[in-house]
Amino acid sequence: MRNCCCCDVRTGSIITGALNLFVSLLVLFPMVTYLGDWDDPIGINPIKENQRTLENVLEDILREHNWTQHTYPDIMTSVRDYLPTAVLVAASLAAVSATAAFMLILGVRCQLRCLLVPWLVLTMLDIIVAGAGGIIAVVALFYANIIPGVVSAIVYLLLALISLYSWAAVLAAYKILGHDAFMYSPAPSKPVADYYPSAPQHFDMGEYRTRREYGNQFG
Repeated sequence: MRNCCCCDVRTGSIITGALNLFVSLLVLFPMVTYLGDWDDPIGINPIKENQRTLENVLEDILREHNWTQHTYPDIMTSVRDYLPTAVLVAASLAAVSATAAFMLILGVRCQLRCLLVPWLVLTMLDIIVAGAGGIIAVVALFYANIIPGVVSAIVYLLLALISLYSWAAVLAAYKILGHDAFMYSPAPSKPVADYYPSAPQHFDMGEYRTRREYGNQFG
């Protein structure tokens, strides 16, 4: 694999890293403002501003289903108690993802293949965890209603294909960078004539002729 969407895999890796960095920072910002408990005069803390609305929506969903209509008060209490911890964990993961994306861009630009390893490892873990969680979510939505189940299945397949394709492109760039770094030429880079003496060599044949005449005389 040397091309990614009609461009070189290294260019595609830089684009992938830039998109991941942008999305990670976009997700990280509202979490940081929520954890910092910033005032929201201009809408810089959307989680805190819409927290009550989100809780009401979640409570209505839990109340409508048979398996949670009797336990939704306890579930909502746990959600309110563990929301700051969940936001902190999500912010940490977003920060790690942004760092890995920045290292990916830097590694491709500077041709340091070791900087691509964190992104490859982290993305593969994300694919595995998100794949398992996505299957559970799709099955649950199918159980709730057929239309949300079909939509979620289509979205799940598209995201899975894009993630796997991006990971394969970065892996190909990793291999190409390693091939370029360890390439060598078995032939000498200089012309062969440079290895021969530049001046003509002279050998004294007098001693050889003397020994030959001496041997013929007594032989």
